[in-house]
Amino acid sequence: MIDTLGINGWLLLIQLIPIILFIGLPIIALVDLAKKNMSGTPLAVWVLVICAVPLLGALAYWIIKPTAEKI
Repeated sequence: MIDTLGINGWLLLIQLIPIILFIGLPIIALVDLAKKNMSGTPLAVWVLVICAVPLLGALAYWIIKPTAEKI
């Protein structure tokens, strides 16, 4: 069907990968952040960073891998 419309399937896939990464990676990072027992300022800062700069914030989150501090 895609070929009959004149759309190249590989080109479409190559164009969709960055869009999926730009939307999916921050959502996955926010879901993972919600599962951690973080609260207060660290949680707020990570949410703001991931929402303000989605791709870089999510990558920073996965590289740094913050943990909940045990008090």
